[in-house]
Amino acid sequence: MGRRIGRFVGLIGLMGLVMIPSMVFSASSEKTEKTEKKEEVSSSDVLLNEGLMKNLDQFSKVLFFIKKSYVEDPSEKDLLLGAIQGMLGTLDPHSVYMTPEVYKELKADTEGKFGGVGIEITIRENHLLVISPIEGTPAFRAGLKPGDRILKIDDASTKGMGLTEAVKMMRGKAGSKVHLTISRERVAKPFVVTITRDIIRILSVKSDLIEGQYGYVRIVSFQEKTAKFLHKALAKLQKQAKGPLKGLILDLRSNPGGLLEEAIAVADAFLKNGLIVKTDSRTEKTEERSARNDGDEPTYPLIVMVNGGSASASEIVAGALQDQDRAVVLGTQTFGKGSVQTVFDLGDGAALKLTVARYFTPKGRSIQAEGIVPDIIVESKDSVDESDEKRFLRERDLEGHLEGEQEKGKDKTAKTNIVELEVDSQKKVALDYLKSWNLFGRGQ
Repeated sequence: MGRRIGRFVGLIGLMGLVMIPSMVFSASSEKTEKTEKKEEVSSSDVLLNEGLMKNLDQFSKVLFFIKKSYVEDPSEKDLLLGAIQGMLGTLDPHSVYMTPEVYKELKADTEGKFGGVGIEITIRENHLLVISPIEGTPAFRAGLKPGDRILKIDDASTKGMGLTEAVKMMRGKAGSKVHLTISRERVAKPFVVTITRDIIRILSVKSDLIEGQYGYVRIVSFQEKTAKFLHKALAKLQKQAKGPLKGLILDLRSNPGGLLEEAIAVADAFLKNGLIVKTDSRTEKTEERSARNDGDEPTYPLIVMVNGGSASASEIVAGALQDQDRAVVLGTQTFGKGSVQTVFDLGDGAALKLTVARYFTPKGRSIQAEGIVPDIIVESKDSVDESDEKRFLRERDLEGHLEGEQEKGKDKTAKTNIVELEVDSQKKVALDYLKSWNLFGRGQ
């Protein structure tokens, strides 16, 4: 029995949570946001810690008595996962154990191709909650909105349902249907949305030329080759404009994040020099990532658009360009996910994603639970009339989140007054600002 318990304890020291408060079912994987660094740890590394072994003695005894005397014969696997849930339940929402199936899906997400409906969700008050539907996906086309509560998946109640189970139920063969029972604010009764599953291919960069001289680029998420696609889009726009652009709108609204390296490369494209982001951890020295002193794109006026669905990698880009006085940030306050996750490969197809650091903007601002406050607050008509902005779930709303440095202090305020519009025309305001850039300039 002692050998079995020892092996069991060793595994517990390496694995993480299955039922988590937040998981991404979109092209924004949590591997994403952070370092692509993977580390392998053997069980002996854990077991050799004498102090840890003493602390685990009580756990070993509990396990022994459960296996010996419980009224039924429990599964060791279930006991293990239950212990893991309790252990990582004391940490932040983004530290998670990924089964081989979930880890495989995570890697597929970052490549921009996966099967399913295309939503980013979390768990709140024992129910699934939509953070954001991904643009262009079945969920987006079906009209799901941030803040929608998913009460049922087909006939199964989501109350108490783990995210791993939800993944299995919402993903399926392309062409098959899934029925989601939705509860929405200001809608009297729950209603059913039928979504046809599809192979989700996320086109991470979309572009358009406005009035023949202003560029518009939307980054849906930061996936592999996003920076490369950005450069291609900008080159195409300049060719269409038959010369240099007079200005650019970089739209990061409802972009839930993505690969850190791609976010850095995107910010680097607009910076000739200077810091982009820095990370600070408990075990390692502060790491700084800076522009490569080449500034690929011309120094035309730049507007970065954000909202409450802009998270993590999006906040890195917006914060860097704002702090380096390269762009005016316009929209509404961002999500506020400023933590760094590292993926630890467990060697059996499973992985542990663990929060290991916080990241900061070039001026040292912590994004965690605070987000990026735009230079110009502009709410869409829907936001003004129906308080849509309140529907956005933010990092500070997640149970167990890491607190931001100023979270207990006074609320941050915008640098300019809110602009309320008769129509949802944040993009129009951004264009108007570009046209008047010479009059107002950066940050006015």
